[in-house]
Amino acid sequence: MKKQIKYFLISFIIIFLSAPLGYKTINIIYRNKNLSGEYITILNGFIHSFMLIGILIFVIGVVNVLVGKNDKL
Repeated sequence: MKKQIKYFLISFIIIFLSAPLGYKTINIIYRNKNLSGEYITILNGFIHSFMLIGILIFVIGVVNVLVGKNDKL
C-alpha cells in the first residue's frame, strides 16, 4: 500500500504545482526569446502537460491498487 500512496501524493503535488512549474519551464527554455503573442498559449500547453503527467501518475497508483486487490482474492 505504501507504493500507491507515493503515487497519489506525487500526482497531487505535480497537479497543484503545474502552474508554477509551467512558468519556470517557459523561463528556462525560452530565456532569450520574445514571446509577445504566443506566451499565453505556450504557458497553457506547459501547464496542461504537467497536469496530464500528474493524472497519468495517479492512474498508475489506481491500477496498482486494483491489481493489489485482485492478488488478495
